[in-house]
Formats: sequence, structure tokens, C-alpha cells
Amino acid sequence: MSAHSVADATNLLEGKEDLQPLLVSEKTRTKICKVEKNDSFYSLMEESGVPTLDILGMAKKAEGLVNLGLLKEGEKLELTFKGERLKSVEYRFAELKGLLIERTLPERAMPERAMLEPKEGLDADLETETEATDEFSTFTASVFDVPHKIYKKTVTATIDSSMYEAGLAAGIDPTVIMNLTDIFAWDVDFATSIWKGDSFTVVYDVIEAEGAPLRAGLVHAAKINNAGKEFNAFYYKDADGRGQYYDEDGGTLRRALLKSPLRYRRISSYFSKRRFHPIQKKYKAHHGIDYAAPTGTPIEAAGDGRVLYAGWKGGYGNYIVIRHNSTYTTAYGHLSKIKKGLKKGSRVKQGSFIGRVGSTGLSTGPHLHYEVRVRGQVVNPLKIKSTPKKKLPKTEIASFNALRDGLAIKLSQTSVASETESLPLKSSLNISTTTLTSTAVASATAGKKTIRLD
Repeated sequence: MSAHSVADATNLLEGKEDLQPLLVSEKTRTKICKVEKNDSFYSLMEESGVPTLDILGMAKKAEGLVNLGLLKEGEKLELTFKGERLKSVEYRFAELKGLLIERTLPERAMPERAMLEPKEGLDADLETETEATDEFSTFTASVFDVPHKIYKKTVTATIDSSMYEAGLAAGIDPTVIMNLTDIFAWDVDFATSIWKGDSFTVVYDVIEAEGAPLRAGLVHAAKINNAGKEFNAFYYKDADGRGQYYDEDGGTLRRALLKSPLRYRRISSYFSKRRFHPIQKKYKAHHGIDYAAPTGTPIEAAGDGRVLYAGWKGGYGNYIVIRHNSTYTTAYGHLSKIKKGLKKGSRVKQGSFIGRVGSTGLSTGPHLHYEVRVRGQVVNPLKIKSTPKKKLPKTEIASFNALRDGLAIKLSQTSVASETESLPLKSSLNISTTTLTSTAVASATAGKKTIRLD
């Protein structure tokens, strides 16, 4: 390389010559990198032509903000280039949170390498060296909120054949339909007591980002008209910041026992004093209810309590007994598996996993046998009236009433959206990884037809 060429290059780097005439117009382009199995931040950047020093510099700047070593399969990185030089990387590491890494240049720093038009005599060796040792390049990293808005949506649906289908037909988000069964789990047995003509209304948040609905948010209020009875729920945070659902009088919906230890399941046999046992071939008292469900379906504790028994028990197969308080005891039979570590003396929480549906013991098919005892006496689980709910303290009633009244107006502001007649009478509903299909259960109660929920 000639002395003249080296001097020219030195003057350029030191800012001693006017660089403007040498600037070359370049286009900005964007590349989306989707994280595949075994991909890393380094490998994605390297495949995109980003120099090693730049990759290390960006990772260093991101430290303390986001761990770029924990990229998840399916996530995306948006790379912006100007010419061949990386300008920025945007990474959405959470639903509404993102990391932005940008290249910046200090004052009087050398312009982008790709924007310099090599002078005559400035050979490839000098270019390569400058590319690898560009000490002027720096990065900044910051976390940002994804622009979004939240609005309340009110929808009403009338059940014709399935609560799930009715909700979908009315435009209700599937997760909201699921949440309703949790909210009213102490008042409505969704496995046995959903009827044609029942209706429900819900007020919930919709989160919208970049002009499109992203997902459903909090359910603020809901009501269900079930077999002629109306049940209401209003979400309220107390003075300590604890949020839960209350009825219109400020009473918590949570009670000692859930209406059902299974979600979205059908009952295969109703409580009766005389029931023909399909294996023993004789009539016997059937103190409980059989919930038909696929083997492996999760079973939940109906209430808080302590395990009295967990193990094999003759015709009941794998069997669990839980004492909830001085009044209630529940039992669960024919389990395929009992939760590992669950034993006599174990404490359980309401709704916690305790085992899986099976067909152990004297059983003709997979189902859960469920019993409830009140002060030692077997009772019909479908007719039990659980321990009364607690109410908000008087100091909070005025605040709750104001919130309730506003939400009650919203609950009454929508027209009923019924299912279309073209909907099928049978449906399947995915819950976690289990697909459940139920059929209608006949009941002579009030001459009505029990409707399948899923």
C-alpha cells in the first residue's frame, strides 16, 4: 500500500477530510429471525452476517435487562440493517414487553463502514482490518412497552346445545368461557346442571396491540341464568389489594366445597338408594356420583383439607378420602393414579391436583366415583348446600356497591346472541392436552333436558 493511500485512510478515520462527498446512499432493510430448536442469539446473529464483536457487544448491553441466552422456540427477532451493517435488533420477550438494541456512534466517530466509498489505493487488507477492529461502534439497550390498549367487551349468549359453542357463536374468547366455570364453580355444577335456554353474560377486558386483538384479559363481571336461578359475580379488590369475585350483596363466591371435582365432565350415573352394580350383578346403595371421563383426566380436591386415606381400597381401587373441616368429608374412587407424595396427613388446597381418573377396582370403564359426607352421613353431592360464604366488611361495602352498580349496567347493555341452528349437537373441547367428548344426560327433573357442556 502506498504512503499516500495510508495517509488518506488515516485522515478519513481521524475526521480530517470532509466525508460528505464519500457517503453512498444505502437502503434500510428488515429481517425477521424465527427461533428454531437449538437456535441461540449468537447463532441467529452469525447466520445473519453480524460480526462477532457486534454480537458480543449487544449481548453485553442486554445484561441485566433480558437474558439473551434463554430464547424460546417460536420467538422472533427483528433485525434492521442499513446496507450491510446492523442498525438495531428488536426482541419481544414478553407479550407486551420488548428489548431494543440500537447501534449508536459517539461524536466525530467514523461513519458506517459500508457508507464509505473506498479511495483508489485503499486495498482489501485495510478494509478487512477496519471491519474487525471498529472501536467506534457502540450499542444501547432498553426495554419498552408494546403499544396497546385495553377495552371492556360485554357479550351475552343463550345455550342451545353447549355452553362452549354458545360462547364461541357469540364471539366470546374461549379462555373466558373456561374462566366462567371457575368463577361459578361453587354455585353451578357445569357437569350436570346446564340446560337448554340457560344464558350467560360476561364483561371482560380485551387487550389489543398493533391494531389487532391480542387476547382476553380480566373478567370484571358475569351472570348466569341457570334453571331459572340467576347467579352474579363481580371482581373487586379489597383494601389490602386482594382481588376475588363477590355476589351482588358483597359475599364471596368461594365456599367450602366445589360443586364438582372435575371440570367439564358428564355424570354417568345419578345418586340413588338402589343401583344395579354392573360387576357385582346385584343392587346396592350407591352413595355418590360417577363422573365419566377419559383415563388420566385430572381430579381436583373439592376443598381445603387433610388427607385421611390415600391408597388401595378393595372395590374402590385407588381411593382418596379428605377431611375438609368438622362438617365435610369427600372421597374419590377408581383412580388410575394418586398424586405422587400424597398420603395420610397431607394437606391439600381447594382445586389442587390429587390424582387422575381411572378404572381400578370394581369398574367397567374409566370414571370418578365421588362421595360427600356431612358429619359422617352420606349425602347426595348434587343437592349439598356448602358452608355459607363470607361477606365484605362494612367499611368496604360502599366502595364495592359503586363498582357493582357500574358493572351491573354493563351486564344489561347487550342483546342476547344465540347459537345458530347449524351448530352440531356433538362437540369436542380441548382442556390442557385432554380432548373430552360428552353426550347429553337424561333427567326427569322438571321435564327438562340436561345439556352437554362440552
